[in-house]
Amino acid sequence: MIAKLAQKHEKKLNRFLEIIPGALTWALITAPVWLGVLAPSIIVYLLTFVAVYWVYLAIKHTIGMIVGYRRYVRELKIDWMEECKKLDFTKLPEKETIPASLNEVKHFLLIPAVNESKDVLSEPIDSILNQTYPINKITLVYTVEEKSAPLVIQRIHELLGEKENLFDRVLIYTHPAGIPGEAIGAGAANRTWGAKHAIKHLLDLEENPRNYIFSTLDADHVLHKQYLARLTHLYLSSDKRDNRFYSTAVHLFNNNHWQVPTMMRIEANAITLGGISDWATSKPTLKDTFSAYSSSLITLIDIDYWDVSLGVDDTIFYWRAFFKRDGDFVGTPHYIPYSADAVEGETYLKSYISLYKQLLRWGWGVMAVPMAMRGFLINKKVPFFAKMSWVFRHLERSVLLINVVFLITFGFAILTAVNPNVKQTNFAYSLPGTMSFILTFTLIFLIPGTILRFKLASPLPENWPFWKKILAFLEGPVVILNLLTYSFFPFVDAQTRMLLGKRSKNLYFTQKVRINP
Repeated sequence: MIAKLAQKHEKKLNRFLEIIPGALTWALITAPVWLGVLAPSIIVYLLTFVAVYWVYLAIKHTIGMIVGYRRYVRELKIDWMEECKKLDFTKLPEKETIPASLNEVKHFLLIPAVNESKDVLSEPIDSILNQTYPINKITLVYTVEEKSAPLVIQRIHELLGEKENLFDRVLIYTHPAGIPGEAIGAGAANRTWGAKHAIKHLLDLEENPRNYIFSTLDADHVLHKQYLARLTHLYLSSDKRDNRFYSTAVHLFNNNHWQVPTMMRIEANAITLGGISDWATSKPTLKDTFSAYSSSLITLIDIDYWDVSLGVDDTIFYWRAFFKRDGDFVGTPHYIPYSADAVEGETYLKSYISLYKQLLRWGWGVMAVPMAMRGFLINKKVPFFAKMSWVFRHLERSVLLINVVFLITFGFAILTAVNPNVKQTNFAYSLPGTMSFILTFTLIFLIPGTILRFKLASPLPENWPFWKKILAFLEGPVVILNLLTYSFFPFVDAQTRMLLGKRSKNLYFTQKVRINP
């Protein structure tokens, strides 16, 4: 009954679901005002809960970082190509979904490009050429936006040089601009264009898609030399391969880590440490795709690629697969890293502007919330517990996590400005001191984070003066400023636009800029 009504009134339902994240966010942000007038005791208890929740997050994050880092160190010590060679294909799970031998296992690498320079493209190409997994088992697919295609394609061929013949094949496609119905500024349309053409090419050659592990990367991603070997081993040793996506938990930004402005570096570190921690502490059933991820090539075909009408692609890939597999689609991590570019502009000011625009684009990932909730109503085969778990996960990430630091920092001040009498009540008297203590206490957790980020980052530049190196070690507290600015405003901005009925049709592409330090 509910499914039929949802399908009958799809547009109205979708519009209602689009309102929910933004409405809840603004209700929470303004709670010290309206609850301060209507029910001051409730807002005091809410602020207390938020403060305790923040401590919980700090402890959980720290434990996750330590556990994840240990897994990272352990996996780096293993020769994964040798481990692949040791696999007994007669004993692997679900043998019908894989080739008969390692020699037949191939990789399909899909890389969208826009207008990247030779400096940006060079290291990623070298990293693929230097994989411990045989290059002749790799189909390398570049899909390039039309505007700069001739120049970018020339750069790719020049960088590959004679080594282009070492690959199983190199396929390069130009994605035409202005195709009706396609969102501009995100990689979904470009990825879909290249993937469809490349897969058609393989099928025309009578290649078996079951032999291929699919991965999508960005043009600036520099893979650790064991990345594909580790992925291969993980893929082959997993059961239900078509019901999984595979992802590294370690997203580094060492390409330009020490030459970007401080706030760009803080944001990049947050992604790195947050990813490691989250994979180590979250249930795999509550993780979705981000940036670089892999699956069986059959899964990509089954879900009909990405939704070209949407301005985001990473998360949407997950949800298309989730509903295609009736909720049975989970993440499976490994800890062999890749390194990407942190946001960098031609000037400091342009760097900060570019970072905001990129995070606004990421903020539009909130459109996965109405998409998922609509799917929950329509698809009866998704287990009820999975639906409820994901609803809570969505609301936690889209509403609570974004606003928690704002409420801890400014909530009580706003409350007492609206209702000065609250200061006189017993239940609120000690709250400012308690919240101040909690904020101070959680600064302790910056210490393990600082230690780990230096272990994961590339070495400090040798030509830096001593004072600058000391300042780099003291950047940790700036994360609070980041949580109140770049991890707050762009995401509230995106939710507000969706709340007001805006569409992400023309989003910002983060240009890769390399400025010599």
